[in-house]
Parts: sequence; structure tokens; C-alpha cells
Amino acid sequence: MEVVRLSDRGDVGELVCEFLEVCIHQLLHIRELYPAEIFERRRHFNVPVQWARHPDLREYIHSAVTNLHSCIQQGVVDKIILSVVDNNQVLVEKFVFRLGLKQLSSAGVPAQHLEFALRGFLLKISVSNELLSPLPLDCSWEVVAHLKSASLDTVKNGQLWTPADDEGWDQSFTITSIKSMQSSYLDMQLYVERSVERATNKKS
Repeated sequence: MEVVRLSDRGDVGELVCEFLEVCIHQLLHIRELYPAEIFERRRHFNVPVQWARHPDLREYIHSAVTNLHSCIQQGVVDKIILSVVDNNQVLVEKFVFRLGLKQLSSAGVPAQHLEFALRGFLLKISVSNELLSPLPLDCSWEVVAHLKSASLDTVKNGQLWTPADDEGWDQSFTITSIKSMQSSYLDMQLYVERSVERATNKKS
């Protein structure tokens, strides 16, 4: 069987963006930010996941993540965050993907190696709801990008994501680790930040 190799950070960034898109769909489903009936079951990275049916929502997620590709490839993205607020615009919860892309060796890396690692993240996300308390009704969400550099030159007109510098919490919060990986080409952490009140009211 032919081995597909990732030759540079652009290739790794493209696969990471595909992974992030799948994660957002899955998180919107498990956190019940939309009714369950608007999702359908699919397989990505050989893992069963939930995928939004609504074309506008699918296009929004796809465009938001695709517009991050160049920044991820350049290595200027520190964190990608799915941020959830209640109907009073109070921050409730954040799923944080902390990224660290590295230069690849001249030999590149087999795509299967990265796909296997990303599959582990998706499996952890699938069961992460057991660690979290239910969200309030009528929550909304956005994708937030934290950049390593404050330079706005990397922010292109028309991007659907939000570059941000502050953490957004005006209250105490807890951190729950979901999954992490370290490799010669990519370091990544996924964790959840929640208000202390939410964390202490976790459902049984």
C-alpha cells in the first residue's frame, strides 16, 4: 500500500484544519448547542462523528476553519477556541486547541501517523461530555483565534474568525484536560475551561 507523506507545514496545517472542522461539528452536537436532529452520523478519520445537516452552518464552519490555514501554516496561531456564552453574553465554557507546528524533516512524515494521533483526539471528544455540566439554554458560540504575534498583518479581510488577545474570564475557572500529543512535527493540547460554578455543578 502506498504511503502518503506530509512534506511540509502546509500539508500538516491542511490536515489539522480538516480535523478542527470535524471537532467543531462534534462539539456542537455533544454540547447540545443545536437540536440533535440537525446532525447526521458520518465517519471522519475513521471515527464515527456527528455532522451538521444545515448547509449554512456547514459553510460557516468550513469557511471559518479554512481561513485559518495560512496562519496555522505560518506558525502564528497559538490557540483555536470554541467559545460558548449564555444568553447574557457571559462566558460559560471554552474548548481550547493549543497548537505548535514544527518544521518537518526533508523526509516528511507519513500522513497515517498524524491521522492516527488526531483520531485519538476525536475519540476523547466523543466521551468528554461525561466530564462537563449541562450548558444553559440559548447559548451561542464563536470560533476565536489567539495569535502568537499581535501583528494584524496576518489577519486578512473577510475572515470569519476572531483574533483575540484576552482570555475573557471575569470569574474563577477550572481547566479539564482532554488530550495532548507531542511529536517532531506537531504539539497539540485540547482542554476545557469552565467557570468554577459550572464545574461544581457537573451532572452525575
